[in-house]
Amino acid sequence: MFFTFNILWEEEPVKDILQILQENEIKAVFFATGEWVKRYTNNALEIILSGHYLGNHSYSHRKLLLLSEDEVISEIQGFNQVCLEHLNYRPSFFRPPYGEYNARMLNLAREHGCLTLLWSINALMLSNFEGEMIISRLEERLHDGAVILFHTSSPRLKDTLPEMISYLKWKGYRIGSPEEILR
Repeated sequence: MFFTFNILWEEEPVKDILQILQENEIKAVFFATGEWVKRYTNNALEIILSGHYLGNHSYSHRKLLLLSEDEVISEIQGFNQVCLEHLNYRPSFFRPPYGEYNARMLNLAREHGCLTLLWSINALMLSNFEGEMIISRLEERLHDGAVILFHTSSPRLKDTLPEMISYLKWKGYRIGSPEEILR
């Protein structure tokens, strides 16, 4: 099981989430846009320095399936370039905006050094429920090897994330490190 976070628009509670992950010894992938990295460079650097991965979620979060191949390349390369210029960092993972992709896009991401990582459980769909209901809905979807997608913009994430982590550990799930995916 792996944790991933989409972080797109605002500064959002990155520091709170990093603290929760540190307390629980969990490493994750934070998928951001190049625009976000430029705007919140210090937060992006803190993600990396905390031992997490910063993933390529395109430069501007456009619907890549509607773009030409050159435009898709520009979105992928644009993010990678911002990371090199602002963070001296090369992303290892790619997640297409909205989870929309085709085989060519996967190949383009790979050609630019990124493994595509989607998700099997979207925790955003659970975010409007109370704590017990979130756990119940999460349990219905759990499976070995799950990749859970959290959105840092979810208003209750910093409150419910510790409860979800405790529950997953209690159920015997091991929350792995993104490094395991790259092996």
